[in-house]
Amino acid sequence: MYAEVMIATNTFFNYTVLAFANKIGWIENKKRYLFLSAFTAGVITVTFSHQIITVFLSFFLMIGIAFWRKRTQIVKAISLTLLASLFAGGLLTAIAPLYSRSSNLFMIVNFALIVTGGLYFLTKHVLQIHIAHSERELLLTSNLMLFGQTKELTLFIDSGNVCKEPLSNDPVHFVAAEVLQDIIPDSLFQALCDWKFDKRVGLDNLPIEYSSKLRLIPISTIQQEKTWVIGMKYDRWTIKEQELPKGYIVMTKLRDKFPHGAEGILHSSSYYHLKKRSVG
Repeated sequence: MYAEVMIATNTFFNYTVLAFANKIGWIENKKRYLFLSAFTAGVITVTFSHQIITVFLSFFLMIGIAFWRKRTQIVKAISLTLLASLFAGGLLTAIAPLYSRSSNLFMIVNFALIVTGGLYFLTKHVLQIHIAHSERELLLTSNLMLFGQTKELTLFIDSGNVCKEPLSNDPVHFVAAEVLQDIIPDSLFQALCDWKFDKRVGLDNLPIEYSSKLRLIPISTIQQEKTWVIGMKYDRWTIKEQELPKGYIVMTKLRDKFPHGAEGILHSSSYYHLKKRSVG
């Protein structure tokens, strides 16, 4: 039983380190390779733990299995995995005295959870730094296709926009109503401008022929008040020939509040999506 716990803990730890390198390095290899790699290294480490060479063998085997499909980024993967391992090692060294009287099993499981949590928060922090230092790069020219019409829009990726359509979990983007007026059918545009949320009516007052492309989406205002808005499913949205994932557009009259003169703000996930595609 002890060996199984050790293998599970090693696998958990290895996967966390690999996931850190995968995310921070924008390598984005498939998770099944990361898990297979983590499990293989965990079995080898536990089975041959009495041999020093096992550490080196398991590390390079782990890297090879995890990132064999991303060979052009193997050096970056090694560097980031080592960085994550050093961070985890330093964290464990700092907290080890707190577990001096604990059983080995309890200590190992706790170490795995603490390291995983530490690397998770480090990942989130580093990604936010990426966004903060790349703000100028977040102003982008895009081509939106909506209701069969195409419109060029200048957009800003807002790290604070985390709004999603609740049923599909698709991202929600906000665009100034005035710039969409010429590509949205007149009847629908006017109905959207006049629409006010009423839970008893919902979308009933909107043109029925467009109902399949409309969704009610909950949002929180700046004053932390919760309300509902209407999202429109777009046909296609490209930025530098890279297509954004499917999602929804919410029209807003707050264009003057958009940064850098943008005509709309994209969901925060757009940054990760475009960055991932550009390095992949």
